[in-house]
Amino acid sequence: MDALTALGLIGIIWIIIYAIAQYIGIERLQERGVEAGTPFMFMWKTERLNAFLTKMGKKFPVIFFNVGIVVGFGGMIFAFWMFGENLIKFFVEPAAAGGVVPIIPGITITGLPLVYMLIALAVAILTHEFAHGFASSKDNIPIKSSGLLGFFVMFGAFVEPDEEAFEKKATPRARMRLLAAGSYANVAWSFVFLALLVNFGAIASIAYNPPSGAFIYQTSDGSPGAEALLVGDVIIGLNDTDINAWSDISVFMFDALAGDQVTIHLLNGSTTTVILAPNEVNETRGYIGIFGADYWEAKPGWNLFLDSMFIFHAQQIVLWCYIILISLALFNLLPIPALDGDKLLSNGLSLFISDKKKIKYIMYPIRIAAFLIVVLSIVLSLIMGKGLF
Repeated sequence: MDALTALGLIGIIWIIIYAIAQYIGIERLQERGVEAGTPFMFMWKTERLNAFLTKMGKKFPVIFFNVGIVVGFGGMIFAFWMFGENLIKFFVEPAAAGGVVPIIPGITITGLPLVYMLIALAVAILTHEFAHGFASSKDNIPIKSSGLLGFFVMFGAFVEPDEEAFEKKATPRARMRLLAAGSYANVAWSFVFLALLVNFGAIASIAYNPPSGAFIYQTSDGSPGAEALLVGDVIIGLNDTDINAWSDISVFMFDALAGDQVTIHLLNGSTTTVILAPNEVNETRGYIGIFGADYWEAKPGWNLFLDSMFIFHAQQIVLWCYIILISLALFNLLPIPALDGDKLLSNGLSLFISDKKKIKYIMYPIRIAAFLIVVLSIVLSLIMGKGLF
């Protein structure tokens, strides 16, 4: 099933949900905390979640959220450096610059990576919003509402602190603890998933044999790989080189030249031959045009309910959770209006500068710089054809 078909089916499901909501009655659902009066969107507010966040938030020591402030400012500086350095590379070394593109399902990201990204995004939103709720509770800032939400293919949660209590009654440090908590939680959880990723082989070895090939999950349109291979194929050899993991393909391709003839050996016993195309970055280098990962085979007994696709999906979900968690955390810490980093910095400055006008004068150039770094990076990425891969 291609991405457009999947999105179409999801759209039909949303229309059915909307029709059922209309039949039951929008006002009747609102009495139960369910908002479903807008197509392709729902929101469920629940007092139970409020109570849970309030109870759990009280158990955290204040120093935990104070550390979050330090992590927040550290992340802000690192984000400035990371995005800024990458932007400079677009001008001095374009090939080395990483792509900075907005996540648009079905356009900038498609296929299986889209599914992994949506799962990771839900994890990031849940951890981010719940952390805001915990910090809000710890500093006695009432939680106005909280619950779960969905918008087309995106799902997550929301926590809405009382705005008046936040702006007028909370101290600058309390506001900073709340503002930094979301990205702080995302950073912390990103390291959890990084640890899982680093030790993934050891964990997987409980039920799986070591990697024995390279699994293909996507091909580039018009590439040699797209013409000769299918999604789901497992490569076990390139010419006379054994392929036991995806990294073996990268090593092989390092010395491959455009125009080289390569015989690909597959796990099913078949072989196919391709002529490598010129690489876009360096036309002398060879290019197949495939994306993949390690292929794992379940051990006897485990293979009764686990297959190679399960461990593949698990590895990709862990990888994408790490990528999305750390990426959103750093981006959210940039001092751009509407992002937490903006208010975090302004509240931090208020601890040393009492004049609000001076704070605004300091904030404006910083905001403009952060905004331009992001916008220029996106524009240059689109112009040069750099994507998420």
